[in-house]
Amino acid sequence: MGMQDVWVRAQSIVSGSRTVRADTIVQAKWERTSSQYLTLMVAGSDEAHHQVRPDGSRALPLREEDGAALADGLLSAMTATAAVPGSHLLVLHGTGLERRRSAMDGTR
Repeated sequence: MGMQDVWVRAQSIVSGSRTVRADTIVQAKWERTSSQYLTLMVAGSDEAHHQVRPDGSRALPLREEDGAALADGLLSAMTATAAVPGSHLLVLHGTGLERRRSAMDGTR
């Protein structure tokens, strides 16, 4: 069996795009106080933030259950993708998630 390698890319206008190894994510949590961000807690007390709605967006803020569903969906996708050989990139886009087969390494 080949090596499984899963990465997650979070995107934010404030903090930019950040790609982290899925096996370093210890928690994905929905920020109830600022219902526009999904926070990925990374090993070593680090965080990556994904901005669900752009600042100043006319769209309504996500409901708490939709934010929780996004976090749960990401964790489920990480688990499912880890079972498939090869390198994979999970890209968060707003409230969606895109799966890509992608050659990645730990030097980027």
